[in-house]
Amino acid sequence: MVKILIASHGHFASGLKSAIQILTGMGGKVETIDAYIDDSDYTLAIRQFVQQAKADGGVIFTDLVGGSVNQKVLLEVANAPKIIVVSQMNLAIILATLLEARPITTEVLDELISQSQVQRITVPKTPETTASDDDFFS
Repeated sequence: MVKILIASHGHFASGLKSAIQILTGMGGKVETIDAYIDDSDYTLAIRQFVQQAKADGGVIFTDLVGGSVNQKVLLEVANAPKIIVVSQMNLAIILATLLEARPITTEVLDELISQSQVQRITVPKTPETTASDDDFFS
């Protein structure tokens, strides 16, 4: 199984981990970084994940492309070609990656990302009824 790190501003990462645990029972299979919830430096946690995943590979999910968390991740993975960074994360892509049976390659991940895109759903409108109780028996 691929090593997974979820890193975000605030409690978004741990919230995703909570949802993963509820839906799959696999919350223990992902690591999280909730950045900026206190004054601690989260760079060390990124560095430790990279060192652990460097040989076998891993995926780091971040919330905002170009955001400060994403920038720190990119600096740490610069010399770790087996670690893939995915930004603009959502629950669907993390679940798809976690549950994928095939080895995670960039090609497989691109396929999973395509399937995990956000979607706008149009809710069909129900016709407004203007009938009165009198029309019921007509």
